[in-house]
Amino acid sequence: MKQTRRTYLKETAVSTLIGAGALAGLSGSATAQAAGSHFGPESGFADTSWLESEDVQVFTITEPTREAVEEAFHADGPRLVVFETSGTIDLGGNDLVISEDYCWVAGQTAPSPGITFVNGQFQVDADNCVVQHIRSRIGPGSDGSIQSNDSFNTADDTQNNVVDHVSASWGTDECLSVGYDTQDTTVTNCLVYEGLYDPYGDEADHNYGSLIGDGAENVTLAGNVWAKVRGRVPRLKGGTRSVVANNLMYFFNEATNMSGDSAASIVGNLYVPQDVEDTPIEDGNAYLEDNVTEPSSTPLTGGTNELSSPPLWPSSLDAMPSSRVEAHNLAHVGARPADRTANDDRIVQEIRDRAGNDRLDDPYEYWLAHPDDVGGYPELPVNTHSLTVPESGRRQWLSAKARRVEQGASPSDTCGRSGNGSDA
Repeated sequence: MKQTRRTYLKETAVSTLIGAGALAGLSGSATAQAAGSHFGPESGFADTSWLESEDVQVFTITEPTREAVEEAFHADGPRLVVFETSGTIDLGGNDLVISEDYCWVAGQTAPSPGITFVNGQFQVDADNCVVQHIRSRIGPGSDGSIQSNDSFNTADDTQNNVVDHVSASWGTDECLSVGYDTQDTTVTNCLVYEGLYDPYGDEADHNYGSLIGDGAENVTLAGNVWAKVRGRVPRLKGGTRSVVANNLMYFFNEATNMSGDSAASIVGNLYVPQDVEDTPIEDGNAYLEDNVTEPSSTPLTGGTNELSSPPLWPSSLDAMPSSRVEAHNLAHVGARPADRTANDDRIVQEIRDRAGNDRLDDPYEYWLAHPDDVGGYPELPVNTHSLTVPESGRRQWLSAKARRVEQGASPSDTCGRSGNGSDA
């Protein structure tokens, strides 16, 4: 069985074309542009203006260690965290937590190939935080626990947080989730994939994507990709109010499941199901527009109370037609999409190739049991450069750094270069 799972990655599957979605009333005229993603930190309800309005301290990470980032994550006051190093940061089996409010983690400032956290959960347990361009791959915990072992999440009772261009994989509960009773959480351009179904060799079967916890208000999920997870793509729990727009969901058993009292605006999504007999959108109360299934014969909804107008919608969000979602999202999701590491690149190519099509009868042959089946935790090179962070215009500076890793590097340039460089 393990040998089969390891060797399937070398096989080539037949590509299929997606169905074209109609231009919906909420969909704007914008296209998937080469200039960058259609979505960003301002696409949801969260407000990130504190970067300009507060006295912000700069923390510079010069070595890829838990201790270095933890100091910045636990510091008091508004702060910007930048990276003069690349590399893999092993969390030693323990959670890494942003515990104080007003923290902006700018992974786009790292030299190629960026920062990857492994062997521990990355959690935002604070308000008014932004996390961009990092990868979190928790993998199996040392205690054999399934519950509460997400690769990335925002904690309960937090508010005004943004998760943008994050790659989250190999969770044993979910891969990327939003906490209970949260407010104004935005998740954009994230690549969420390969929850582990058998991390401890006991066939635990808990390989899920994203859970939006009970009572979460004003959650925006836009421009993301979920792939190769059992379900919760996403799971919208009791009393949640969410916007699910222009996401690509690939190879799942259950997708957007809602509770009876949850409300959502579900617009312009592409569902490429594994279980073609199931319905991707189930239960709850939702405004539905321009959502497409592949194959098109798959029923879209089951038991959902369809609303005549969106129960919520961010004023800054302009949805694309669903026909553009696959090309756009695969070009722009995850950490540093122009500088992807091997696992992110592998998943994007598998989606393009529809590599799960010949495993519909046995999804276990395509779902991932353990990171070792795809080479284990990555060991990224430790490259360095120097940064000069400006006193003013920091948002523009960060945007320029983001553009460089989103469109300005070759996708094959993922192995890095040792040594020092200047990057002012």
